[in-house]
Amino acid sequence: MRYFYWLFLLFLLVVLFPSNILAQKEERIAHVDTALSYVGVHEKTGKNDGKEVEKFLKSVGLRKGNSWCAAFVSYCLSAAKVKSPKVRSGLARSFKTKNIILASRVMKGIEIIPKGYLIGWQRGNTINGHIGIVTKLWKGPKGETVEGNTSSNKGSQYDGDGVFQKTRTISEGNYFSIKWFTPVLYEYIVPLRFFNFLNYSTLETISLIL
Repeated sequence: MRYFYWLFLLFLLVVLFPSNILAQKEERIAHVDTALSYVGVHEKTGKNDGKEVEKFLKSVGLRKGNSWCAAFVSYCLSAAKVKSPKVRSGLARSFKTKNIILASRVMKGIEIIPKGYLIGWQRGNTINGHIGIVTKLWKGPKGETVEGNTSSNKGSQYDGDGVFQKTRTISEGNYFSIKWFTPVLYEYIVPLRFFNFLNYSTLETISLIL
């Protein structure tokens, strides 16, 4: 009976907020599509420059030569007209908003991260870090992302020369590590974490039913 109640509630939310709740599985999401369209872009001389890189930097009022992972994320959010977060910045830490989800909770399976959320790194206790976009539903310690200003397999992961798709692992013991995830919301979206009282298998079942 309780299961039926929650299923009915989810059905009502789908009716009230069409096309958004189930967008978290495999449906295309605008800012993710935008980010993926730039995979393969590289800096011109390896000094945070080049036509596309400078376009990302310009979107947050910065010139070539600056780190651009956050500028890349900002550009993708603006291009997709994302409502929240409202932040548009060249500093990754600026996206650490009040409603972040701690990476430690994700690693332990307490939280599930939807496709499209932002993923943030921090270097020790400094203000320096890195940021990217989650490209698939993230459950547990490992997930997939798209990031700017990173490298493929070798080289700096927070000051690389291009846009790459990455497989990342949450590891709390590292100096440079994933610390948080930031929800990304369009107009009328109900965040998937609202449904975290359901376990993952139940969520998958409901998605199939609806």
